[in-house]
Amino acid sequence: MVGFGIDFGTTNSVVSAFNGQELTPFVDNNNLPHPSVLWYRGDGKPVVGREAKDKIKDFGNTPGNQFIRSIKSRFQQETEFEIFGKYHYPWQIAGEIFSFLKEDAQNRYPVYPKINEAVVTIPLYFHGQQRKAIRKAAEEAGIFVKNFIHEPFAAVIGYLFSDSNSLDQLKNIKENILVFDWGGGTLDITLVKLDSGTISEISNQGYPGRSGDHFDEILIADILDKFRQEHDISSQGFRIDAGLESILAHDIEFAKIGLSEREKASVRIPDFHSFNDKSIPLRSEVSRRHFESLINLEIQDAMSLVDKVLHEARIQTSQVGRVLLIGGTSKIPLLDRMMRDTFGISKVQRIANADTVISEGAAIISYYDWQPYLVNPICIQMSDESYYTVFDSGTILKPETAQKEVKFFCTDNRDGEGILILADRFGNSRYQVKYPIIKIPIAKKLRDVYTEKVIANFRIDQNLILRASAKGSIEDQPVYAEYHDLCYGLRFA
Repeated sequence: MVGFGIDFGTTNSVVSAFNGQELTPFVDNNNLPHPSVLWYRGDGKPVVGREAKDKIKDFGNTPGNQFIRSIKSRFQQETEFEIFGKYHYPWQIAGEIFSFLKEDAQNRYPVYPKINEAVVTIPLYFHGQQRKAIRKAAEEAGIFVKNFIHEPFAAVIGYLFSDSNSLDQLKNIKENILVFDWGGGTLDITLVKLDSGTISEISNQGYPGRSGDHFDEILIADILDKFRQEHDISSQGFRIDAGLESILAHDIEFAKIGLSEREKASVRIPDFHSFNDKSIPLRSEVSRRHFESLINLEIQDAMSLVDKVLHEARIQTSQVGRVLLIGGTSKIPLLDRMMRDTFGISKVQRIANADTVISEGAAIISYYDWQPYLVNPICIQMSDESYYTVFDSGTILKPETAQKEVKFFCTDNRDGEGILILADRFGNSRYQVKYPIIKIPIAKKLRDVYTEKVIANFRIDQNLILRASAKGSIEDQPVYAEYHDLCYGLRFA
């Protein structure tokens, strides 16, 4: 038996396999994950991965070529992409990446069976539409999604196993681990607790949109501003075409990555702009110090999220055993310094297999068929400030085990609105309202306040989303809500 895990990333994607003894990441010829880049040529058939990314510089501004990057960050949009006269949804484009990953694995690693099912990792705050898009993209490639797992949570599993820990050893570890996962599309921070054979998320914080791609945009804006000033070009009406945009984004990404290792990086694009019948090249040099000044506030915001994670869990920095830095953006030296100042040099760890550790963790979960369970009970706050438990801790997060209908009376119907408040319970007595309040239309005029009931239905679906619907028994106008940031755990059993 083989378990497969897929890390479909904004910047890079990779599949890993686990057969119970050996972890194998399916990387490219450079021993790196595959870039999540597609190159469409005139025939409309895409080239995916390293070859596509390497061709941006040569063909990014050549008619008959179209490049698409960071498609994962477009899942929240309903818009279609026009590619040589044909329209494609983002999930269809992502499906090409899943198909490539599957085909590459079969060709490069024929000793393993075909990938027909896998555990797929997702950012913490991916909402329902985004999770559905990933599921559809995988299914487009003939891959059934066994389960979704949060990316930082999968990273801890992959890290612990690659650190030469057997299952028996893991059952004896008691430790808090902070995972700081800052990639191309999202920032995810998770505090994970290992305790007597269980691993669970204690607290999560996410920052969608503030990521490596965002830093690229900041650097692009700064370089273009300097370019216009240098050549006395007005910002009004200043445009660069889509092809040059692809080349600029490609070069900026390389410059940004280079600044994590070097003090300076340069960007050179000939024939960048035509002005007054003259072709003007782009020549720009960026120092690490200047780049860090551009993103300093973003880094501070990220550190404030670390504080929020610890505060929510009521954990001090001294109680964190290890800090794992994952994702290309986490390699920025300014962030590294701040992390070491906060937690101490010995606790902050860079992972040797950081590029593949998320998919490796997912592969391990797939092999053992571990089912995520709910860590914190989900409760309803009553009018007397007591709480009713909808789903208790330990509930397996599957539709067949996490469904419930509850009926309540509304204590005050005068404003024609019932209020449903959901909260997490931490320990035996501490409650935290984390979810948006549900407002339910109810009848205003009733002879008896107990005539109308509020009927609420709760279920956790296959995408690990808590879905709630509620209506008044007389008004019968249902309202709906969904919650994505459930904290879950796994048992090493």
